[in-house]
Amino acid sequence: MSVRRALIGSLIAITFLAFPVQVIMDPSMVNAAAACMVTASSLVMLFYIAWSRAIHTHPLSTFALFGFCGTTQMGALLVQTMAWTPISAFLYDPLHTFGMLAFFQAIALAVHVVYRFFSVSQRSNGGPIRQLFGRLGLYQVPPAPALWFMGLVGFSAFLAVHFQGVVGKIAMGFVFLLWAPFLIPLYLREYGDTYCGGRLHKGLLVVYALSAAVVGLAMNTRAIMFSGVATIGALYLLAGMRSHVPVTSRAIGRLAMLAIVLLVAARPLSHIATSMAIARQWRGKVDAVEMVKTTFFVLGKPNLIEAYREQGEVASRFGVYDERYVANPFLNRFVSTKYYDNAFHFGASITSDAARRRLADFSIQMAWAGLPAPLLAKLGIPVDKDGLHYSMGDYMLYLSRGVPLGGFTIGSMLAQGMVLFGPLFPFVYGLICWLLFGLMDLLTVRSVGGKVMLSTLGMLQIWNYFLGGISFEGLHLVVYLLFRNFEQLVLIYVFVFGVTRVLAMYLRAPAAATALPTWQQG
Repeated sequence: MSVRRALIGSLIAITFLAFPVQVIMDPSMVNAAAACMVTASSLVMLFYIAWSRAIHTHPLSTFALFGFCGTTQMGALLVQTMAWTPISAFLYDPLHTFGMLAFFQAIALAVHVVYRFFSVSQRSNGGPIRQLFGRLGLYQVPPAPALWFMGLVGFSAFLAVHFQGVVGKIAMGFVFLLWAPFLIPLYLREYGDTYCGGRLHKGLLVVYALSAAVVGLAMNTRAIMFSGVATIGALYLLAGMRSHVPVTSRAIGRLAMLAIVLLVAARPLSHIATSMAIARQWRGKVDAVEMVKTTFFVLGKPNLIEAYREQGEVASRFGVYDERYVANPFLNRFVSTKYYDNAFHFGASITSDAARRRLADFSIQMAWAGLPAPLLAKLGIPVDKDGLHYSMGDYMLYLSRGVPLGGFTIGSMLAQGMVLFGPLFPFVYGLICWLLFGLMDLLTVRSVGGKVMLSTLGMLQIWNYFLGGISFEGLHLVVYLLFRNFEQLVLIYVFVFGVTRVLAMYLRAPAAATALPTWQQG
């Protein structure tokens, strides 16, 4: 049995088993119907990956589809079942929420099938954009020194993000490079010591990861502590879904050990995340050393951690806005079902024409706000970017319940689109999916032999695609991605990689590898 069949088969089996467990723990009609709906939707996604070649020919867009299913439906089913919690618990309208999620997933899946039909026959160098990206070096595999240079640039940018003004905004664009050194073990697996000195670079990577964790504690930013590991985990998951290598007893043992480690680590990681949330009230008021000490002080007070969680549960239970769903704060970051439930619930309350017009005006303002202020002034577009410091979720909650703006609640472009476009939005969403799939496909490398692999930039973005590749907090973020953010990512990556190649000419560093990594082959 291949790794691919074993992995996908295991997910199918676990999903099947979760359904009767949900019915046993809560046999109510609502919970049973919700569990049935989620199980069916999840199985459709898993069978699509298992029975088609989508994960081989279009790995990034297929993985984004799987991520949408995993973070909204299948993840909710599996995590809540393991926690012995009904899947319908803590949701305003579970049947409506899961029904809408399954509906939009079906649209994205159908669009993906059609998109693959029209794009699978493209040549490896087809299209002017791919040819341009190839000449710029986007499809080359950077040597290890280049990945280290990118990582240090990203690390420095992260430290500069908190500066006010232009410096902080420019630095924000380079932060994604911080995770570049985490790709070295993947390339080492393919090229061995011909790529770089494995022992040396692995040792340096441990130091780098620990440094990132310390900086995350010092700056009270959890993303820098977990995103690198999450990126590598997502890449290995994708590799497993594409691998036809036979399963060995050694591989099974490693996976079992990894599963045990993750189960054991879930609770400590949850405590660390909660401790950082408690210590956040001192962010900006104390120096980095004191922030680390404060976090560890809170971590050593389990009663304080539990009291904070209970207080949050009480506040959310009786407040207007409620984010409770998964009990474990660490696992809650991977299951976004409740955010969609909130968005659909509050969006359904926006029914008057006046409220819809206000939401439309705000959506347009947010879309224009993605352009630089000097360009807006030159075009004569009156947008007060300084007055838009709140999220789409905030504004929909404000229109629905009159809650003051500024809470940065998480919204959903699906709920926003249904309010703005009504029955036409499914067609709009289908078009959006087509465009997003096209952008993702540009970050894959198609060899002459028909093999498809991920570019380095695609690998760096895979976690973002998994979490929200085909669904964003607001429709304005789709506009940002299409007309600014994607181009910005490419330009920054090409620029930094170009600098490394210029430096390599003087330092006589190894040339970039060009062979197709077998761990990514479809």
